[in-house]
Amino acid sequence: MSFSDTQSFLDIHTSDTMEMKDAIADYHVGAAVKVAIMLKGRLQAEFDGVPVDLDARDHPVGFIWAVPQPSKVRRYIHKGSEISKVMISAQFDWVLRQLGKSPARYREIADFFNAGISVRNWRPSRRVLALADQLIYPHATDPLMRELYEESRGLEIFAEALSAIQNGTDQMATLDKSSGPDALDRHHRAQEIRDFILASDPEQQTLPTIAAAIGISVTSMQRIFKDAYGMTVKDFIRESRLVAARDAMEKDGLTIAQAAWAAGYKSPANFATAFKRVFGITPSEARDR
Repeated sequence: MSFSDTQSFLDIHTSDTMEMKDAIADYHVGAAVKVAIMLKGRLQAEFDGVPVDLDARDHPVGFIWAVPQPSKVRRYIHKGSEISKVMISAQFDWVLRQLGKSPARYREIADFFNAGISVRNWRPSRRVLALADQLIYPHATDPLMRELYEESRGLEIFAEALSAIQNGTDQMATLDKSSGPDALDRHHRAQEIRDFILASDPEQQTLPTIAAAIGISVTSMQRIFKDAYGMTVKDFIRESRLVAARDAMEKDGLTIAQAAWAAGYKSPANFATAFKRVFGITPSEARDR
């Protein structure tokens, strides 16, 4: 789970979790326009008593709604529920100011937002499914680059959600064509590839071995993974090993030489160079945290 407050107007929250117990969570939110890309699972909540049901148990779904004033939220958590989602919030006043620049053109959007809490859903395009995956599993890089990376994807998702309202059923039909069975299959295949890499031993992490385990060709695997996560399979393997090495140094006290060997580097110097390129700090700085 991660949270990111961008420097413009977006708050981005992502999660890919299984709920461990039944619970009710109460909290407050400010006035905002909210967009949710539900890749998996179901999220049920109330905003000032108005029910919101974000159901993606059959296929990924996009949702957009407005909270015109600060509200109390009650979320219902169900044990055993798997939820994979991206939640993007934009300041309500900021959105209305942008719509006010061309009030006639954006009247339908403004009317929808001013009508109170009402949820509109649409079938996200293949592009948006890929962007949502990239936000949940971001390309590891230094803090500034990661912030810009996340904000750019959040803005693109937000734009498609607004278009779904502005263009109504015509936009819905267009988006459905690019997010049909083939797109959903590619989305799930990309997740399978990622999960196999994270769960497998380093000896199994060759391209032919991974492709055979998933049941696709190496060429298809590389294309599907790059479309979903914006990086190659080899880059993901390399960075996942670096993440594991960083965690082992911070939590288990591995030396830099031990961590380098675990990440597949024969030279601690090469390991240190790759580590700093990905995390923006040296292995020594990571160990001293």
